[in-house]
Amino acid sequence: MKGEAEVDDGELCRTEVLLEAAVAFAVCGNALTREDLSGPERLECIVEAQGALMTAAGPGHRIRFVDLLARLGGEQAGALDGLMPAWADPGSSDGFRFLDPDGVTTSTAFDFQVEAERVIRAAKKVGRFDSRVTYGAVEGEYSQETVFSAIKGPFYERHRRNLIEHPVVLQAELPHWSGSVPLLADLNLPTRALDFYQPVPQHARYGGWWFPCPACRWPMKISVGSTGGKAQGTARCLYPWHEETGASYVFRPAVKEAPVLNPVIECRRPAGREADLWTGCVPEVPLARPVEGFKVLVRSVWRCTCIPGWPELRLQSVIDEELDGTGWHAEVWPDGDRIDLHIAQGEGPGRRTLFPADVKVYTFVTQLINKLHMDGGDRGHAQWLVVPDHHRHQVPQLDLVCRRYGMRALSSSEYVERVISHIREGRA
Repeated sequence: MKGEAEVDDGELCRTEVLLEAAVAFAVCGNALTREDLSGPERLECIVEAQGALMTAAGPGHRIRFVDLLARLGGEQAGALDGLMPAWADPGSSDGFRFLDPDGVTTSTAFDFQVEAERVIRAAKKVGRFDSRVTYGAVEGEYSQETVFSAIKGPFYERHRRNLIEHPVVLQAELPHWSGSVPLLADLNLPTRALDFYQPVPQHARYGGWWFPCPACRWPMKISVGSTGGKAQGTARCLYPWHEETGASYVFRPAVKEAPVLNPVIECRRPAGREADLWTGCVPEVPLARPVEGFKVLVRSVWRCTCIPGWPELRLQSVIDEELDGTGWHAEVWPDGDRIDLHIAQGEGPGRRTLFPADVKVYTFVTQLINKLHMDGGDRGHAQWLVVPDHHRHQVPQLDLVCRRYGMRALSSSEYVERVISHIREGRA
Protein backbone atom coordinates (compact mmCIF):
# COMPACT_ATOMS: atom_id res chain seq x y z
CA MET A 1 0.00 0.00 0.00
CA LYS A 2 1.35 3.42 -0.91
CA GLY A 3 2.06 5.84 1.88
CA GLU A 4 -0.47 8.43 0.73
CA ALA A 5 -3.25 5.87 1.28
CA GLU A 6 -2.57 6.17 5.01
CA VAL A 7 -4.08 9.65 4.98
CA ASP A 8 -7.89 9.62 5.04
CA ASP A 9 -9.71 11.67 2.39
CA GLY A 10 -11.91 13.21 5.08
CA GLU A 11 -8.84 14.36 7.00
CA LEU A 12 -7.38 15.93 3.85
CA CYS A 13 -10.68 17.69 3.20
CA ARG A 14 -10.80 19.10 6.74
CA THR A 15 -7.17 20.20 6.43
CA GLU A 16 -7.93 22.03 3.20
CA VAL A 17 -10.99 23.74 4.65
CA LEU A 18 -9.06 24.89 7.72
CA LEU A 19 -6.23 26.04 5.48
CA GLU A 20 -8.63 28.14 3.45
CA ALA A 21 -10.03 29.55 6.69
CA ALA A 22 -6.51 30.37 7.86
CA VAL A 23 -5.75 32.16 4.59
CA ALA A 24 -9.05 34.08 4.76
CA PHE A 25 -8.36 35.27 8.31
CA ALA A 26 -4.80 36.19 7.33
CA VAL A 27 -6.23 38.34 4.51
CA CYS A 28 -8.52 40.03 7.04
CA GLY A 29 -5.64 40.62 9.43
CA ASN A 30 -3.55 42.04 6.62
CA ALA A 31 -6.39 44.39 5.71
CA LEU A 32 -6.76 45.56 9.31
CA THR A 33 -3.08 46.22 10.02
CA ARG A 34 -1.71 47.65 6.77
CA GLU A 35 -1.24 51.42 6.81
CA ASP A 36 -1.38 51.86 3.04
CA LEU A 37 -4.98 50.69 2.58
CA SER A 38 -7.97 53.00 2.47
CA GLY A 39 -11.26 52.19 4.20
CA PRO A 40 -12.92 50.90 1.00
CA GLU A 41 -9.85 48.78 0.20
CA ARG A 42 -9.92 47.19 3.66
CA LEU A 43 -13.61 46.45 3.24
CA GLU A 44 -13.02 44.87 -0.18
CA CYS A 45 -10.39 42.51 1.28
CA ILE A 46 -12.71 41.42 4.09
CA VAL A 47 -15.59 40.82 1.67
CA GLU A 48 -13.27 38.65 -0.45
CA ALA A 49 -12.29 36.71 2.67
CA GLN A 50 -15.97 36.20 3.50
CA GLY A 51 -16.50 34.71 0.05
CA ALA A 52 -13.50 32.40 0.48
CA LEU A 53 -14.85 31.16 3.81
CA MET A 54 -18.27 30.44 2.33
CA THR A 55 -16.66 28.57 -0.56
CA ALA A 56 -14.67 26.48 1.92
CA ALA A 57 -17.77 25.75 4.01
CA GLY A 58 -19.63 24.43 0.98
CA PRO A 59 -23.12 24.90 -0.44
CA GLY A 60 -25.91 25.86 1.92
CA HIS A 61 -23.72 27.33 4.67
CA ARG A 62 -24.09 31.10 4.99
CA ILE A 63 -21.55 33.27 6.80
CA ARG A 64 -22.96 36.68 7.62
CA PHE A 65 -20.64 39.64 7.21
CA VAL A 66 -21.49 40.87 10.70
CA ASP A 67 -20.47 37.48 12.15
CA LEU A 68 -17.11 37.65 10.39
CA LEU A 69 -16.53 41.20 11.62
CA ALA A 70 -17.20 40.04 15.19
CA ARG A 71 -14.27 37.64 14.84
CA LEU A 72 -11.75 40.25 13.73
CA GLY A 73 -11.25 41.68 17.22
CA GLY A 74 -12.25 41.45 20.87
CA GLU A 75 -13.02 38.24 22.75
CA GLN A 76 -14.07 36.34 19.61
CA ALA A 77 -11.03 37.35 17.55
CA GLY A 78 -10.04 34.60 15.14
CA ALA A 79 -12.52 32.02 16.47
CA LEU A 80 -14.21 29.52 14.15
CA ASP A 81 -16.90 28.42 16.62
CA GLY A 82 -20.32 29.12 15.11
CA LEU A 83 -18.81 30.48 11.91
CA MET A 84 -17.96 27.30 10.01
CA PRO A 85 -19.89 24.01 9.86
CA ALA A 86 -19.31 21.55 12.70
CA TRP A 87 -17.55 19.02 10.44
CA ALA A 88 -14.84 21.59 9.69
CA ASP A 89 -13.98 22.10 13.36
CA PRO A 90 -10.29 21.33 13.96
CA GLY A 91 -11.27 18.99 16.79
CA SER A 92 -9.19 20.71 19.47
CA SER A 93 -10.37 24.20 18.72
CA ASP A 94 -10.33 25.34 22.34
CA GLY A 95 -7.84 28.19 22.31
CA PHE A 96 -7.15 27.78 18.58
CA ARG A 97 -7.54 31.27 17.16
CA PHE A 98 -6.63 32.49 13.69
CA LEU A 99 -6.23 36.14 14.78
CA ASP A 100 -5.34 37.79 18.06
CA PRO A 101 -7.31 40.80 19.42
CA ASP A 102 -4.96 43.15 17.54
CA GLY A 103 -5.84 41.56 14.19
CA VAL A 104 -2.48 39.77 13.83
CA THR A 105 -2.31 36.11 12.77
CA THR A 106 -1.53 34.02 15.84
CA SER A 107 1.61 31.89 15.92
CA THR A 108 -0.54 28.73 16.05
CA ALA A 109 -2.57 29.75 13.00
CA PHE A 110 0.50 30.86 11.07
CA ASP A 111 2.24 27.55 11.69
CA PHE A 112 -0.90 25.63 10.78
CA GLN A 113 -1.15 27.53 7.50
CA VAL A 114 2.48 26.86 6.59
CA GLU A 115 2.37 23.18 7.54
CA ALA A 116 -1.06 22.39 6.11
CA GLU A 117 -0.09 24.01 2.82
CA ARG A 118 2.82 21.58 2.51
CA VAL A 119 0.49 18.61 3.05
CA ILE A 120 -2.04 19.84 0.48
CA ARG A 121 0.69 20.52 -2.07
CA ALA A 122 2.07 17.01 -1.52
CA ALA A 123 -1.44 15.56 -1.91
CA LYS A 124 -1.86 17.35 -5.23
CA LYS A 125 1.45 15.98 -6.48
CA VAL A 126 0.27 12.40 -5.96
CA GLY A 127 -3.10 13.15 -7.53
CA ARG A 128 -5.27 12.90 -4.44
CA PHE A 129 -7.42 15.90 -5.34
CA ASP A 130 -7.40 19.41 -6.81
CA SER A 131 -6.99 22.08 -4.15
CA ARG A 132 -9.13 25.22 -4.13
CA VAL A 133 -6.83 27.21 -1.83
CA THR A 134 -5.23 30.34 -3.24
CA TYR A 135 -1.83 30.29 -1.58
CA GLY A 136 -0.69 33.75 -2.65
CA ALA A 137 -3.67 35.49 -1.08
CA VAL A 138 -1.66 37.40 1.53
CA GLU A 139 0.33 40.15 -0.12
CA GLY A 140 3.99 40.36 0.80
CA GLU A 141 4.41 36.75 1.96
CA TYR A 142 6.53 34.13 0.21
CA SER A 143 6.38 30.34 0.11
CA GLN A 144 9.30 28.05 0.90
CA GLU A 145 9.50 27.21 -2.80
CA THR A 146 9.79 30.90 -3.69
CA VAL A 147 12.70 31.34 -1.28
CA PHE A 148 14.49 28.29 -2.69
CA SER A 149 13.99 29.49 -6.26
CA ALA A 150 15.32 32.96 -5.43
CA ILE A 151 18.60 31.79 -3.86
CA LYS A 152 19.34 28.51 -5.67
CA GLY A 153 22.65 28.14 -7.47
CA PRO A 154 26.34 27.84 -6.59
CA PHE A 155 26.04 30.27 -3.67
CA TYR A 156 22.91 28.72 -2.16
CA GLU A 157 24.49 27.89 1.20
CA ARG A 158 25.92 31.38 1.64
CA HIS A 159 22.63 33.07 0.71
CA ARG A 160 20.57 30.83 2.99
CA ARG A 161 23.00 31.32 5.87
CA ASN A 162 22.77 35.09 5.40
CA LEU A 163 18.97 34.99 5.57
CA ILE A 164 19.08 32.90 8.77
CA GLU A 165 21.77 34.91 10.53
CA HIS A 166 20.52 38.32 9.42
CA PRO A 167 16.72 38.56 9.70
CA VAL A 168 17.22 42.31 10.23
CA VAL A 169 19.33 44.62 8.03
CA LEU A 170 20.01 48.30 7.56
CA GLN A 171 18.96 50.11 4.39
CA ALA A 172 21.81 52.58 4.82
CA GLU A 173 24.29 53.65 7.50
CA LEU A 174 22.59 55.24 10.50
CA PRO A 175 24.54 58.22 11.89
CA HIS A 176 23.97 57.38 15.56
CA TRP A 177 23.83 53.58 15.32
CA SER A 178 26.71 51.47 16.66
CA GLY A 179 25.19 47.98 16.47
CA SER A 180 26.33 44.96 14.44
CA VAL A 181 23.44 44.85 11.95
CA PRO A 182 24.77 44.61 8.36
CA LEU A 183 23.72 46.65 5.38
CA LEU A 184 21.35 44.83 3.03
CA ALA A 185 23.69 45.57 0.12
CA ASP A 186 26.60 43.88 1.94
CA LEU A 187 24.79 40.51 1.98
CA ASN A 188 25.12 40.29 -1.82
CA LEU A 189 21.80 38.49 -2.13
CA PRO A 190 20.23 37.79 -5.53
CA THR A 191 17.92 40.54 -6.73
CA ARG A 192 14.83 38.34 -6.31
CA ALA A 193 15.66 37.85 -2.62
CA LEU A 194 15.92 41.56 -1.80
CA ASP A 195 12.12 41.83 -1.60
CA PHE A 196 12.14 39.38 1.31
CA TYR A 197 13.21 42.37 3.42
CA GLN A 198 10.48 44.91 4.16
CA PRO A 199 9.96 47.74 6.70
CA VAL A 200 9.34 46.72 10.32
CA PRO A 201 5.73 45.44 10.42
CA GLN A 202 3.10 47.60 12.07
CA HIS A 203 2.42 45.04 14.83
CA ALA A 204 6.05 45.31 15.98
CA ARG A 205 6.14 49.11 16.32
CA TYR A 206 5.57 51.40 19.26
CA GLY A 207 6.14 55.14 18.97
CA GLY A 208 8.78 54.72 16.28
CA TRP A 209 10.61 51.91 18.13
CA TRP A 210 10.86 48.12 17.88
CA PHE A 211 12.56 45.32 19.85
CA PRO A 212 14.52 42.30 18.52
CA CYS A 213 13.90 38.86 20.02
CA PRO A 214 17.07 37.80 21.88
CA ALA A 215 16.80 34.31 20.35
CA CYS A 216 16.12 34.95 16.65
CA ARG A 217 16.62 38.77 16.40
CA TRP A 218 13.35 39.22 14.50
CA PRO A 219 10.99 42.00 15.72
CA MET A 220 8.76 41.04 18.63
CA LYS A 221 5.02 41.73 18.58
CA ILE A 222 3.96 44.73 20.65
CA SER A 223 0.58 45.27 22.31
CA VAL A 224 -0.58 48.05 24.60
CA GLY A 225 -3.44 47.63 27.06
CA SER A 226 -4.28 48.45 30.65
CA THR A 227 -3.72 46.55 33.90
CA GLY A 228 -5.25 47.82 37.10
CA GLY A 229 -6.22 51.05 35.39
CA LYS A 230 -2.65 51.71 34.24
CA ALA A 231 -1.39 51.48 30.67
CA GLN A 232 1.02 48.62 30.07
CA GLY A 233 2.82 47.42 26.97
CA THR A 234 3.95 43.90 26.15
CA ALA A 235 6.58 42.64 23.74
CA ARG A 236 6.88 38.96 22.85
CA CYS A 237 8.36 36.84 20.09
CA LEU A 238 5.86 35.37 17.65
CA TYR A 239 7.62 32.01 17.80
CA PRO A 240 6.13 30.31 20.92
CA TRP A 241 9.33 28.47 21.89
CA HIS A 242 11.20 31.75 22.16
CA GLU A 243 8.37 33.36 24.12
CA GLU A 244 8.10 30.39 26.48
CA THR A 245 11.84 30.44 27.21
CA GLY A 246 11.99 34.14 28.05
CA ALA A 247 11.28 36.35 25.03
CA SER A 248 8.31 37.97 26.79
CA TYR A 249 8.49 41.44 28.34
CA VAL A 250 6.41 44.30 29.70
CA PHE A 251 7.07 48.02 29.51
CA ARG A 252 5.58 51.29 30.63
CA PRO A 253 4.33 53.21 27.59
CA ALA A 254 6.31 56.42 27.08
CA VAL A 255 5.50 59.32 24.79
CA LYS A 256 8.83 61.04 24.11
CA GLU A 257 11.43 58.40 24.96
CA ALA A 258 12.28 54.82 24.06
CA PRO A 259 10.41 52.30 26.23
CA VAL A 260 12.44 50.01 28.50
CA LEU A 261 11.60 46.29 28.70
CA ASN A 262 11.30 44.20 31.86
CA PRO A 263 11.30 40.38 31.64
CA VAL A 264 8.09 38.52 32.46
CA ILE A 265 9.92 35.30 33.33
CA GLU A 266 13.51 34.39 34.17
CA CYS A 267 15.46 33.01 31.23
CA ARG A 268 17.09 29.70 32.12
CA ARG A 269 19.37 27.77 29.81
CA PRO A 270 19.80 23.98 30.12
CA ALA A 271 23.06 22.21 30.86
CA GLY A 272 25.10 19.61 28.98
CA ARG A 273 24.49 18.74 25.35
CA GLU A 274 21.19 20.63 25.26
CA ALA A 275 23.02 23.84 26.14
CA ASP A 276 25.27 23.44 23.08
CA LEU A 277 22.21 22.99 20.85
CA TRP A 278 20.05 25.60 22.58
CA THR A 279 18.02 27.84 20.26
CA GLY A 280 15.71 29.34 22.90
CA CYS A 281 15.89 32.72 24.56
CA VAL A 282 19.11 33.98 26.14
CA PRO A 283 19.32 36.24 29.25
CA GLU A 284 19.64 39.48 27.34
CA VAL A 285 16.97 42.18 27.64
CA PRO A 286 16.63 43.85 24.22
CA LEU A 287 17.02 47.60 23.84
CA ALA A 288 14.66 49.65 21.69
CA ARG A 289 15.74 50.30 18.12
CA PRO A 290 14.39 53.02 15.82
CA VAL A 291 12.03 51.87 13.08
CA GLU A 292 13.63 54.29 10.65
CA GLY A 293 16.40 52.74 8.60
CA PHE A 294 15.78 49.06 9.33
CA LYS A 295 14.35 46.32 7.14
CA VAL A 296 13.31 42.86 8.31
CA LEU A 297 12.43 39.56 6.69
CA VAL A 298 8.73 39.09 6.04
CA ARG A 299 7.09 36.72 8.49
CA SER A 300 6.84 33.70 6.18
CA VAL A 301 10.55 33.77 5.30
CA TRP A 302 11.50 34.25 8.95
CA ARG A 303 9.29 31.32 10.05
CA CYS A 304 10.20 28.90 7.24
CA THR A 305 13.88 29.77 6.86
CA CYS A 306 15.22 31.28 10.09
CA ILE A 307 13.35 29.21 12.68
CA PRO A 308 14.40 25.80 11.27
CA GLY A 309 17.71 27.25 10.15
CA TRP A 310 19.05 27.97 13.63
CA PRO A 311 18.82 24.29 14.75
CA GLU A 312 20.47 23.23 11.47
CA LEU A 313 23.41 25.58 11.90
CA ARG A 314 23.73 24.72 15.58
CA LEU A 315 23.93 21.01 14.70
CA GLN A 316 26.66 21.72 12.17
CA SER A 317 28.65 23.79 14.66
CA VAL A 318 28.43 21.24 17.50
CA ILE A 319 29.25 18.26 15.28
CA ASP A 320 32.23 20.04 13.70
CA GLU A 321 33.61 20.87 17.12
CA GLU A 322 33.19 17.30 18.37
CA LEU A 323 34.69 15.72 15.24
CA ASP A 324 37.66 18.08 15.02
CA GLY A 325 40.76 16.09 14.10
CA THR A 326 38.87 13.05 12.79
CA GLY A 327 38.76 14.11 9.14
CA TRP A 328 34.96 14.22 9.26
CA HIS A 329 32.84 17.38 9.21
CA ALA A 330 29.18 18.37 8.93
CA GLU A 331 27.72 19.94 5.81
CA VAL A 332 24.39 21.77 5.61
CA TRP A 333 22.04 21.74 2.60
CA PRO A 334 24.25 19.56 0.35
CA ASP A 335 23.38 18.82 -3.27
CA GLY A 336 21.27 21.95 -3.65
CA ASP A 337 19.33 21.38 -0.40
CA ARG A 338 18.40 17.78 -1.22
CA ILE A 339 18.70 17.16 2.52
CA ASP A 340 19.47 19.46 5.45
CA LEU A 341 22.60 17.86 6.87
CA HIS A 342 25.12 15.04 6.62
CA ILE A 343 28.69 14.37 7.69
CA ALA A 344 31.40 14.01 5.07
CA GLN A 345 35.02 12.97 4.72
CA GLY A 346 37.44 13.58 1.88
CA GLU A 347 37.03 14.98 -1.60
CA GLY A 348 36.69 13.61 -5.13
CA PRO A 349 36.13 9.90 -5.87
CA GLY A 350 37.08 8.87 -2.33
CA ARG A 351 34.61 11.18 -0.67
CA ARG A 352 32.30 9.53 1.89
CA THR A 353 29.05 10.76 3.45
CA LEU A 354 27.04 9.43 6.38
CA PHE A 355 23.94 10.22 8.44
CA PRO A 356 21.85 12.07 5.80
CA ALA A 357 19.26 13.99 7.82
CA ASP A 358 16.34 16.34 7.46
CA VAL A 359 15.60 18.74 10.31
CA LYS A 360 11.88 19.32 10.84
CA VAL A 361 10.42 22.07 13.03
CA TYR A 362 6.66 21.43 12.91
CA THR A 363 4.15 22.65 15.47
CA PHE A 364 1.50 20.15 14.33
CA VAL A 365 3.06 16.68 14.33
CA THR A 366 -0.01 15.28 12.52
CA GLN A 367 0.76 17.49 9.53
CA LEU A 368 4.36 16.25 9.45
CA ILE A 369 3.17 12.63 9.62
CA ASN A 370 0.73 13.24 6.77
CA LYS A 371 3.50 14.87 4.74
CA LEU A 372 5.76 11.84 5.30
CA HIS A 373 2.99 9.53 4.09
CA MET A 374 2.32 11.66 1.02
CA ASP A 375 6.02 11.73 0.11
CA GLY A 376 6.58 8.06 0.94
CA GLY A 377 9.24 9.06 3.46
CA ASP A 378 11.70 11.83 2.65
CA ARG A 379 11.84 13.04 -0.94
CA GLY A 380 15.58 13.76 -0.62
CA HIS A 381 16.25 10.25 0.72
CA ALA A 382 17.28 11.34 4.19
CA GLN A 383 17.65 8.42 6.57
CA TRP A 384 17.26 10.44 9.76
CA LEU A 385 14.47 12.83 10.68
CA VAL A 386 15.75 15.20 13.38
CA VAL A 387 13.62 17.48 15.54
CA PRO A 388 14.94 20.13 17.95
CA ASP A 389 15.23 19.05 21.57
CA HIS A 390 12.20 21.13 22.54
CA HIS A 391 10.15 18.95 20.17
CA ARG A 392 11.51 15.64 21.49
CA HIS A 393 7.97 14.70 22.58
CA GLN A 394 7.20 14.22 18.86
CA VAL A 395 9.89 11.55 18.39
CA PRO A 396 7.90 8.41 19.41
CA GLN A 397 5.07 9.15 16.97
CA LEU A 398 7.42 10.16 14.18
CA ASP A 399 9.70 7.17 14.64
CA LEU A 400 6.82 4.73 14.17
CA VAL A 401 6.05 6.34 10.80
CA CYS A 402 9.69 6.81 9.78
CA ARG A 403 10.49 3.12 10.27
CA ARG A 404 7.96 2.28 7.54
CA TYR A 405 10.08 4.24 5.07
CA GLY A 406 13.54 3.11 6.15
CA MET A 407 14.14 6.15 8.34
CA ARG A 408 14.55 6.87 12.04
CA ALA A 409 13.42 9.88 14.06
CA LEU A 410 15.66 11.43 16.73
CA SER A 411 16.01 14.58 18.77
CA SER A 412 18.95 16.86 17.98
CA SER A 413 20.88 15.69 21.04
CA GLU A 414 20.31 12.04 20.16
CA TYR A 415 21.46 12.62 16.58
CA VAL A 416 24.68 14.31 17.70
CA GLU A 417 25.47 11.54 20.18
CA ARG A 418 24.87 8.86 17.55
CA VAL A 419 27.11 10.61 15.02
CA ILE A 420 29.93 11.18 17.51
CA SER A 421 29.91 7.64 18.90
CA HIS A 422 29.86 6.17 15.38
CA ILE A 423 32.95 8.13 14.31
CA ARG A 424 34.86 8.04 17.60
CA GLU A 425 34.39 4.30 17.97
CA GLY A 426 35.76 3.68 14.48
CA ARG A 427 32.55 2.33 12.97
CA ALA A 428 32.57 4.66 9.97
